[in-house]
Amino acid sequence: MNVAIILAAGKSTRAKQDKLFVSLHGFPLWTHSYNTFLNHPKIDKIILVVPNKSKFQKYINEETELVIGGKTRMESFKNALSTLKLKDEDIVLDHNAANPFVSQKEISDVIKETKKYGAAALSCQCIDTTITASGSFYSTLLDRSTLRLMQTPQAARGDIMKKIVLNNQSDLASAILPFHKVKIVEANPSNKKITFPEDLKSLNYFIGEDSHAFSTAGILVLGGLKVKTQHALLANSDGDVLLHAIGRALAQAKNLSFSKIADKFCKKGEKNSAKYLKPLLENVEIQMISISIECQKPKIDSLPLKESLAKILKISEEKIRISAHTGEGLENFGNGIRSTVILTCICK
Repeated sequence: MNVAIILAAGKSTRAKQDKLFVSLHGFPLWTHSYNTFLNHPKIDKIILVVPNKSKFQKYINEETELVIGGKTRMESFKNALSTLKLKDEDIVLDHNAANPFVSQKEISDVIKETKKYGAAALSCQCIDTTITASGSFYSTLLDRSTLRLMQTPQAARGDIMKKIVLNNQSDLASAILPFHKVKIVEANPSNKKITFPEDLKSLNYFIGEDSHAFSTAGILVLGGLKVKTQHALLANSDGDVLLHAIGRALAQAKNLSFSKIADKFCKKGEKNSAKYLKPLLENVEIQMISISIECQKPKIDSLPLKESLAKILKISEEKIRISAHTGEGLENFGNGIRSTVILTCICK
């Protein structure tokens, strides 16, 4: 049995308002992660931990169990855990309701790795320079290559849960570490906890994804650039996964279908994906765009992608952030390219 414990009992002190009931696309913020777990085929039971039951009751189904939270995050988790009689093969997932953009793939990956290794947790690479402080001055530079930024869900098998001691640790992974190794699962850039008022203001962002496999001929087109050292991606168009992901995010912002727009161009014989974006860019002001690219080839850092995208999107390069990773051989992205885009914009 796979049990998801979703923690929604916090006081939202740092957000300065009840962040879980802030409207996100017309629904309370917490319901987005709840519905993702609810619709996941491998989740057998959901326990929702709340400050009071009446406020949450109308949004859940009959099978979801409501549990009153404690004074701390760990107390809330333990309250939910106390309702379970775990078998060794059961898996418990710990998730913050304030992480509204968790994906089904991330849940699946955490379950898979927990089943294999006993414990697993989502996290992101630390990409910023990180320095300790002493009083009013900076102290020691840390090696960011060894640092991870934790997200949820985090999970453990029943046999591991029976061995650990839960005191007042900040999260499940912290409680597990003294007793058992925790497998790293890479988090999607969009899966981050909403904490501060600034996070709530930035919720008007949209996510686009696309992926294609390499063909055995042609020239790769990526971000509007022609990369002659690599074969084209398999697609009806030029296969530009980067522009397609941006197109999907823009289409989401305008409540349109990117596929329908692209299909109209394809039927006319137009292969240039940059032209697919033109109708989507009308009356839109892009505030920031964050791009994650997963591939083993080509080498992304060697390409002038920001310059090319800035021209296509008619924004400054300072508004474009790009990160790339190889997947460490854990997935089949030596065979193609995947791009994920988080786009903040204003539709005029």
